[in-house]
Amino acid sequence: MLEVRGYDRNFRPGFGGPPLLVDMSLSVASIDRVSEVDMDYTLTIFLREYWRDERLHFSETNRSLSLDGRLVERLWVPDTFLVNAKSSFLHKVTVDNRLLRLFPDGRLLYGLRITAKAACPMDLRKYPLDVQTCPLQFESYGYTTEDIRFKWKDGNESIHGLERIELAQFWVGEHEVSDEVQKYETGEYPRLTIRFKLYRNIMYFILQTYLPATLLVVLSWVSFWINHEAVPARVALGITTVLTMTTFITSARDSLPKISYIKAIDVYCVMCFLFVFAALLEYAAVNYHSSVRQRREQKALKAKQAGLEDSRLSLSADPRVRKLSGMGMAVLNAAKLQKEANDRAAATEGGRGRQREQTDVRKRPVSFATLGQKVMKIQEEGRQDRKRLTIAEVVQRVKTSNIKLQVKDVNTIDKYSRVVFPGVFFLFCVMYWVSYAHT
Repeated sequence: MLEVRGYDRNFRPGFGGPPLLVDMSLSVASIDRVSEVDMDYTLTIFLREYWRDERLHFSETNRSLSLDGRLVERLWVPDTFLVNAKSSFLHKVTVDNRLLRLFPDGRLLYGLRITAKAACPMDLRKYPLDVQTCPLQFESYGYTTEDIRFKWKDGNESIHGLERIELAQFWVGEHEVSDEVQKYETGEYPRLTIRFKLYRNIMYFILQTYLPATLLVVLSWVSFWINHEAVPARVALGITTVLTMTTFITSARDSLPKISYIKAIDVYCVMCFLFVFAALLEYAAVNYHSSVRQRREQKALKAKQAGLEDSRLSLSADPRVRKLSGMGMAVLNAAKLQKEANDRAAATEGGRGRQREQTDVRKRPVSFATLGQKVMKIQEEGRQDRKRLTIAEVVQRVKTSNIKLQVKDVNTIDKYSRVVFPGVFFLFCVMYWVSYAHT
């Protein structure tokens, strides 16, 4: 039939006349992969094109003819290509996946099964709370708007299958279609565009990043309840949480392109890192504050002890005290000698004369005995004073010990940190989710 009618596939239908109208529709079979690193996505579609070729009309039957796809090589077909495709191919198992249908009035339906990797410029500032809009663009490669014109067959209803697409990290939202004219140096070319939205599933990131990062921040607060003198425990806890947060930040950035702007996940991870690092710095402040207080109290205690020692030395250096001590010792020695003489006289002599002699001897040392008793009384009072001084020192030491126990108790900085850190972090979380998740 083609040879009889003189059909030439090198000329478009209606050559030399008005531009040929080509209607399009498509069904999305699958969206296989969405990559933030490469900023592209892979999908498989069934593309269908409709146009009229008056040279192919027939009247022998009213039914449409389903033709072998290999017959396309002998017919004129639109030179449609995917503008934003990085790579694409036509499926050929078991034969070329082409559909060709001819209607009695010369209308043609041409269908293709295509898999393409298409570019999708992404704005990741709200990642992973973002919504991406990915385009798929069709354009005539060689025919300008003077020769051909593209149009979506049924407007927005020309797109099918998106509502059935299921992805691991996304769900497909609404879509919109448009027809445009693209200007190049070689002329103006018709273009059809479909844009569909990809909403990211946040649950994966909550379990993978947000929840562990939050638990690490809470774990860093445990150090506020650990005694500040337990240096290894608090330092090890602080360093471990800091290093773990560093690992989280690194792993979160590995799955993303090297972009210069800050993403939502960066804000959360960096703030969590700052909270963990601040908890470590808080212990440094507590330790420094405790050391300063201990040095100050030890210095005050040494000053008090030095004052007591100076008072004791000045008392012993008084000449009157030394003179009184010398006189007391002399009197005590004389009283002791007199007592020994009286004992010997009582043992060897008897009678009245002996009693008289004893009476005379006793009368003579009366003043010395009295003085000795006074001196002994003074010494006893001195011993009591020394005992009182010793008790005072003991009381002072007990008081000092109590002060140290108070220092070892819960530090004031830790008390405030137990309230300030959770409160500020909760406020940050509220502001974060309100700012990024409201869309």
